[in-house]
Amino acid sequence: MKKTSLYFFLFLLLPSASLYAQSDTSTLELSLDKAIEIGLQQRYELLNQELSIQITQNSREKTQSANLPQVKASIDFRYNLALQTNLLPPGFTGSTDYTPVKFGTPYNTLTAVNVTQNLYNPNVSGDKDINTTQTEYESLALEKMKTDIRLSIATAYYAVLLNKEQVMLNKENLVNVQEILKKGKAEHADGVLLKSDLDRYELDVRNAQSLLTTSERNYDNSIVYLKNQMALDYDVKIILTDNLESLTKDINPNATDNFTAEQRHEYKLEESQMRINNKQYHKAGKNYLPTVYLYGNVSIQNQSASFALFNGNYWYPFSYVGVHADIPIFDGMDKSRTRTDYKLKALQNQNNLQRYRKEFYYETINASKEMNNTYSQYMNSKDNYELARQVMATDQVRYKEGTITYAALKNTEYSLQNAQNNYLNSIYNVLIAQLNYQKVTGQL
Repeated sequence: MKKTSLYFFLFLLLPSASLYAQSDTSTLELSLDKAIEIGLQQRYELLNQELSIQITQNSREKTQSANLPQVKASIDFRYNLALQTNLLPPGFTGSTDYTPVKFGTPYNTLTAVNVTQNLYNPNVSGDKDINTTQTEYESLALEKMKTDIRLSIATAYYAVLLNKEQVMLNKENLVNVQEILKKGKAEHADGVLLKSDLDRYELDVRNAQSLLTTSERNYDNSIVYLKNQMALDYDVKIILTDNLESLTKDINPNATDNFTAEQRHEYKLEESQMRINNKQYHKAGKNYLPTVYLYGNVSIQNQSASFALFNGNYWYPFSYVGVHADIPIFDGMDKSRTRTDYKLKALQNQNNLQRYRKEFYYETINASKEMNNTYSQYMNSKDNYELARQVMATDQVRYKEGTITYAALKNTEYSLQNAQNNYLNSIYNVLIAQLNYQKVTGQL
């Protein structure tokens, strides 16, 4: 019943899993959360890891099957071309020499049913424990994989937003220099502006156009990369509904360096692997114990001088039951060395856990400091950007009124562009710092 329900669930899941990859004309409106949700549904490595969990669960069921009765049926038909000769010892028939005799019949058919039942098998109980822990390990690996995918999709999403903002700013800058060029042409026609100054205006327009082309190319590339991280088809159109500024509202500006190594997936995986090695160690120790099982056989044999399978007078039944024990005595130290292997591996796991504790401690400190520093830089760059916009608006009016030169306006424009880039980069940096902080503290 469980397997039937599982297959039915997978049947329902498959169409939805490929929903976002089928239509060439579909357009997806994606918030950050929606992008991550779709990516977690689409990524094939997650699907394979979920199958790995099912494989380990199935292995445990296979192990449990070993304790159920094992029933086998067999049939053997034999025609003896020449019956085997046996020798009776001297004196058995009154002769002073060995007497050759032949036993059996030319036709011999044997059908049998054999049944075995484990009474005690140390490997079965050990394998059950190991399979249970292995399932736990695969589940932890799945959660770590999901965390890594969330991180990669969020990073790609932020990059698209950053490049989109840069495209918009470069478009605004292009419009501004085009207006200045237009005015410069009029002034040059009136004899007010030198040809060399007009050439500089033209150069500014070309540079602005080049920056816009580069930013548009970066934007297109970041869109492709985001689709790849979400495992979407190339032709699917996506529209991002979040923006950089809105995503900063959930940032905690007071990141702390509270440290809990047990929250990290890497630590949990190492602990799980250590439990597997310890269970393997104990299982290898149980191999010194005997294996005991019941067995039984019910057979019926046909023996005749001619082919007579359907003659009931030639069928002879027999049966037996018994108890069998395999007792290990000496195996060339194989089990001992196997136990030593797993003991050493468990010690390696313990060392890794200690190493993780130190590494994660410093990672948390660095991530919290980076989070607080980038947030402070973000706030400063935001204020600088607002101030630069105000100065630019004022100088544009002054330039139109003729109270400042183009060179002065150009300096103001450069300051605004620097403030714009610093502001956008500060938003991106603080969002990336937040992702890293969430990752190292086990919150992602």
